[in-house]
Amino acid sequence: MALLLALAAVSCGAGDSKMSPGGDPTGVGGGESHGGGSAAEGRAGGGSAEAGGVGAGSVSGAADAGIEVGGPGAGSVVGAADAGIEISGPGAGSVVGAADTELRVVRIIAIGDTGEGNLAQHQVADRMSEKCIEVGGCHAVIMNGDNFYAHGVTDTSDAQWGPKFEQPYDRPGLNGLPFYAVLGNHDHGPSSSGVRQAQIDYSQLPVGGGQGKRVSDKWHMPASYYDVRIRHVHLFGIDTIDFTSNDQADDMSARVAASDATWKIVFGHHPRYTSGDHFLDNDSFGSSGMYAMQRAIYCEADMYMAGHDHNLEFIDKGRDPGCPNTYFAISGAGSKTRAASAAVPADPRQLFYTDAIEGFAYLRFEGDSLRFEFIDKLGAVLYVKEITR
Repeated sequence: MALLLALAAVSCGAGDSKMSPGGDPTGVGGGESHGGGSAAEGRAGGGSAEAGGVGAGSVSGAADAGIEVGGPGAGSVVGAADAGIEISGPGAGSVVGAADTELRVVRIIAIGDTGEGNLAQHQVADRMSEKCIEVGGCHAVIMNGDNFYAHGVTDTSDAQWGPKFEQPYDRPGLNGLPFYAVLGNHDHGPSSSGVRQAQIDYSQLPVGGGQGKRVSDKWHMPASYYDVRIRHVHLFGIDTIDFTSNDQADDMSARVAASDATWKIVFGHHPRYTSGDHFLDNDSFGSSGMYAMQRAIYCEADMYMAGHDHNLEFIDKGRDPGCPNTYFAISGAGSKTRAASAAVPADPRQLFYTDAIEGFAYLRFEGDSLRFEFIDKLGAVLYVKEITR
């Protein structure tokens, strides 16, 4: 089984206009490389990671599936050889076609700011599909918010579900994969007319044609914040719009601390650190309590992944001195890019940045090793980071 692609070049990719001195353009130090290699080579509270047995779906064609799926609305598992996914909470879902007998390997795609339904979103989806096929199947996709521009969805029958989610990700390498989504500022909150509960409730709809049904079982948002464990990788999705009380921080930080997973990844919409255009307004949210909420949750995690800025960025661990082992990444170029103002400085711990082209992140976990890649909409591998715990 082909697990890793060969990079065709090791050089700084186009669009690294804000690369800081802390980056390593040689690709030698710290296991990093930059290049143009070819990719062809429900409530508002938290869902639980403990799988229940109510409404659990069927297991079909799964060799030693080892999959625990529970909770109301749970779906089926088809052709997933030991996917090892534990999901629960309202709308717990399914895994189809993630064939993999390597129990130590988990492959995840990360995208953000996707909800345009435009050509770029479809191009990124094509490359995601190709990547998953190339590596022998992915296990999940995480979505970093702003799922529907410009003002979210109002209910589960909103006309945007098709052109901005179901249709772009109807691809052979993505069909059957769970898409774990969190909410962004365009999905709900003061700058949106979207209804938060609509995105949660969509997870619970049966699959089929006609009113009251959804086209596929891809979409998963069991609550506005929740966690999912896939083998030795534990994902914690948070709602960065909801930081006015301590409930989310207390709940999710306890889950992170209690997890015995090898890898812990927190994902939300707003970044903690950024070299993108939202650097100029991020502090207004942070000083109101968002930073404290984020930090309480990500501090014991290996990475905090965000969107909001329409770029791709990787920031080295040590950026938050109080959480010295946490890396920071932004994958917010799922459908468009936005150049940062000249007034925005490059982050002092930045290892990679581009706002020149749309793309996504690919994460491959094998035991205590993580291979992180940024891949653009044309299939070029822009950046690689090898991390060992």
